Amino acid sequence: MNTLGNRLSQVGSCASLACAIHCALTPIVILALPVLTTHVSSKWYAVLSSILGETTEWLLLGVICLFGGFGLLTTYSIHQDKRPGYLSALGLLLLLLARLTTNHFSTEEITLDVLGASLIAWAGFWNRRLCQCSNCKGNIKFKLQDPCL
Repeated sequence: MNTLGNRLSQVGSCASLACAIHCALTPIVILALPVLTTHVSSKWYAVLSSILGETTEWLLLGVICLFGGFGLLTTYSIHQDKRPGYLSALGLLLLLLARLTTNHFSTEEITLDVLGASLIAWAGFWNRRLCQCSNCKGNIKFKLQDPCL
């Protein structure tokens, strides 16, 4: 099994999940921001505003592309299945569409971000599952126990 590819895919999937959580919680934090700013110091306000900024979103998108993409490329030779790559490409397209065509913090942006990041995370988990299944196909002992076969 290609451990580097699996680790890259895992980091990409985790970054996608972090992105989906970030996008889902952003509206809640924005609604709570007036209350939070009255009870926290200016240091925390700076931290919150940097977490909610567009720079963070572009950074998450870059990390997802880098690690998720390399994870998919390095593990493709193990299972020869293109479907996780197609799913990741669709998710990436949705994330780019959200970044380039919608208003920041709009309902459309948040919906596209959560959907795109979730698709990429799902593709990464599916990719690692395919790698695990392809390693046990040749072993007769595991053929009855493995749900992939």
